[in-house]
Amino acid sequence: MIAAERANGMPIVFLGLMALVLAGCGDGGPSQGNGPRGVFTSTNDCSTHEKFDFKSCSKAIRAAIQLHNQESPTYESLRFCKASEIGCERTLNNKYRPRLLGFYVELPEKKDDQIIGKPLYAAATGKKKGFADHKKQQYLDDDLALVFSQRAVAVYQANSKTKKSGGFGS
Repeated sequence: MIAAERANGMPIVFLGLMALVLAGCGDGGPSQGNGPRGVFTSTNDCSTHEKFDFKSCSKAIRAAIQLHNQESPTYESLRFCKASEIGCERTLNNKYRPRLLGFYVELPEKKDDQIIGKPLYAAATGKKKGFADHKKQQYLDDDLALVFSQRAVAVYQANSKTKKSGGFGS
């Protein structure tokens, strides 16, 4: 009887292990390495934080600006942009796109891995402070795995729709 219970229990254990293996497959969103990650407003802002050096920050931010120029959504008019985005800026070809406010920087865990940089825009997140990248992934300052610079918090607060409104007439 004990052998029968073990034999019957084996497929359950096997199915459980297969479910765990398969859970790692597919597109479950962007994967993040174990290297230092942060949200900054400039190369200098980035490089003043521990574990982030000027050269790596510069490389990541150049990549983010390239993504911003190539992949950020564009709109024919300011009105259309403001209908979809919190802040807008004019492009060189008289169109509009989300206003670039900051940068997500991820340094590699291993030297041979790639440095990642993403453009960040204001994200409507209720009372939380944060940004969203060009694919709408959010980076919030309550994420303890992120270095979130004081300048980045100030920039988000100045450009968010979540500002507290005053009393009558404000």
